[in-house]
Amino acid sequence: MAREKNSTQTERTEVGYFRKVNALVGWIESHVGSVENCEELLIQRTHLEILHDDLERLTSQNCTEVFPTCEGFFFGSQDYGDWYWKDVDEVKTWCSRILESFDFERRILVFWAWW
Repeated sequence: MAREKNSTQTERTEVGYFRKVNALVGWIESHVGSVENCEELLIQRTHLEILHDDLERLTSQNCTEVFPTCEGFFFGSQDYGDWYWKDVDEVKTWCSRILESFDFERRILVFWAWW
């Protein structure tokens, strides 16, 4: 989600949607802060740069350390199969797009989870 900086309005715009991307929740927890149901968590440009770099160096040998899945029935599968790698590609593509186009000077990017 994104919203304007220094605005009194709380209107948010969806800039990405990841359903049950288990490892992303775990990555956010360990690199940004505690993920709580229906609470915004501020994402800085540096967070996305680190996430993108982590995804770029991800292999089947290091995935359990660099981008591990996490426990919780609402977070999705903990398997490192085809769906995991499909999710990795989607998150990586999204990160690249946001890093190229998002105006971090004017807007605020937040992670928001609902379960």
